[in-house]
Amino acid sequence: MSFLTATPSVQAQSSNQRPTVATVKSMVNGDISCYVTLVDAKEKKYQEVPATFEICDREKTFLNKKVRLTYTKERVNDCQSAEPCGKTRIATLISRMTIVR
Repeated sequence: MSFLTATPSVQAQSSNQRPTVATVKSMVNGDISCYVTLVDAKEKKYQEVPATFEICDREKTFLNKKVRLTYTKERVNDCQSAEPCGKTRIATLISRMTIVR
């Protein structure tokens, strides 16, 4: 299970603003989540899109590549820090990336 505390910019992204195909521009492991920056075919940039840690573990595979994204709803930590506090919420995370050829 992945845990994260979303920043306001991530919380503001609605489901229709998540790309299904985009180019990966950066991947950063945060304290409690992976965050991905993406650019779609229309050059729209998506910053700090939350993803599972397993996505960032494969940075060399995906960086600067066009990928197809799969999102899943997961229970995540809803605390002010990386430390568990017993509160969780459901968040949509990138759970899978496959390279588009």
